Amino acid sequence: MTSSHLKRWFTALVAVPLLVLLIAKGGQIGFAVFVGLAAAVGLLEYYALVLSGDTMAVKAAGLALGLALVASFCTDVVATIAVLVLAFFGYAVICLARFGSQDHVSHMLYKQVAGLIYIPFLLGHLILIRDWNQGVTWIFFLMSVIFAGDTAAYYVGKTFGLHKLSPEISPGKTVEGAAGGLAANLLVGVLFKKYCFPEFGWGYWIALIMVMGILGQIGDLVESMLKRSVGLKDSGRIVPGHGGLLDRIDSLLFAAPALYYFKTLLG
Repeated sequence: MTSSHLKRWFTALVAVPLLVLLIAKGGQIGFAVFVGLAAAVGLLEYYALVLSGDTMAVKAAGLALGLALVASFCTDVVATIAVLVLAFFGYAVICLARFGSQDHVSHMLYKQVAGLIYIPFLLGHLILIRDWNQGVTWIFFLMSVIFAGDTAAYYVGKTFGLHKLSPEISPGKTVEGAAGGLAANLLVGVLFKKYCFPEFGWGYWIALIMVMGILGQIGDLVESMLKRSVGLKDSGRIVPGHGGLLDRIDSLLFAAPALYYFKTLLG
């Protein structure tokens, strides 16, 4: 086993028990604070990828808005929409003020707004899920299904991968790895249904897991696309053996809203 693999497993052995303890015992406020911190770190990594030339003041404003966006999920949907509207108007005014001397500054508008939607807005759905009946169990279900799929996709792809999934975006990802990831999603999801959510029908449950798994893999590819566009392998180095935080939560960013809206609209 290579040193990178040892780092991956050592990090998991340390981080997973702490994460489980935080989710189970941290309460709603503690969990919301954790989501806010994760969103802040993710935004900083995102800015390093796509806004490396912008001023610290602009990034600081984005960070503040990102934290406000996460906090809005603890109140109501009107507050969430208000933060997004405020962010768009604010960045639009900044772009208008700076356009004369920096013609490329208009790019900041969509990159900043996209960053707020991509990380704090999508991640904020974890807070909504945590507030459900059996919310802690739903969070464990979501994270177990997605992280199992990520791990299986990596190792199945490394061992059996022959056909590239998207070579232009992520040369290391394979069709076999993607299939292995979906199989792991299903296996873990079925165990949760049997022991935690027996009230749901099998057709509904399999559809939910597949939607989460597929969108999780799309989230992984989206983050790979961002890194590929700037020639980087990892979004950061904060997680030993895994790269940046975005490298660990990229699938979760897409799967959390998938779970929330699937259950809310069809459950």
